[in-house]
Order: sequence, then structure tokens, then C-alpha cells
Amino acid sequence: MENKNNSLLLISIKPQYAKKIFKGEKTIELRKSAPLRAGINSYMLIYVTSPVKELWGICKIASIIKDKPEALWEKFGEKTGIAKDEFDVYYEETNNAFGLELKEVKSLLNHTIKLEKLKKIIPGFNPPQTYRYIDNDLINHNELKELFI
Repeated sequence: MENKNNSLLLISIKPQYAKKIFKGEKTIELRKSAPLRAGINSYMLIYVTSPVKELWGICKIASIIKDKPEALWEKFGEKTGIAKDEFDVYYEETNNAFGLELKEVKSLLNHTIKLEKLKKIIPGFNPPQTYRYIDNDLINHNELKELFI
């Protein structure tokens, strides 16, 4: 499934997991549902939740994996950046597990964008509980646009 629209996926990630993504220790982002308007090679903005409340970077989706939780763990557990007991708790009430395989992770390095600034440069921005879509034509920020180059 290729990205055929003009929107960006914005995903909220806890600080401890975001750090692992940018260190290359976590290449599979776990979700209970798959993003419907994103696919292979879609860009994904990485927003880090409280107490950080900043946009840390961007990556591309290499693939979207759907499986039973146990099967996903067996195939990709070491790439998820979490312990098995955390994984089991996260998926304890569902039979479907989704993994977003990440590639081409780019960090904003020392230019992370704080929540207050995000609200100014992306009209109507509010941090999502899990994920949301942003029309990339609405993004008016050079540092952010440079991430796509």
C-alpha cells in the first residue's frame, strides 16, 4: 500500500521508546490498530509525549505488519524496543497486533520543535493519543520541510 494522499502520519511515542528509535534500537513501532491513510514509504512524524512534548524527527514506513500478538513477538520481538512482559500487557485485550517497520529515521537533532511552536506552524495541531494525519501543504516551517529532502 503506497501513500497516495497528501497527508503525513503523526504518531505520539513515549520518550523512552522515542530514544530507542533514534538510537536504532527500536525499528518496529507497536500499535493496536493500523493507520488507514499511510502505507509503504509514507512519512511519519515522531512526536514525543509528556513530559517532553516535542517533535523529534521523521521517518518512513518500510512496512505495516499485522499478526497475532504472539506471532508478531516471535518474529520481531527484538526489534520492538520493549520487554516481553510490557508487550504482553499492551496486547492482553486484543487478538490483533500491528507493527510499523521504520526506515530512514531522521532526527531534528538540536532543533526539536516544542508543542507551543507546533501549534503555531501546523494549524489546529493537538498531540494525538495514538496518531493523526496532517495535510503536509499546511506545514509552513523550513526546518520541518527540510526533513523531506
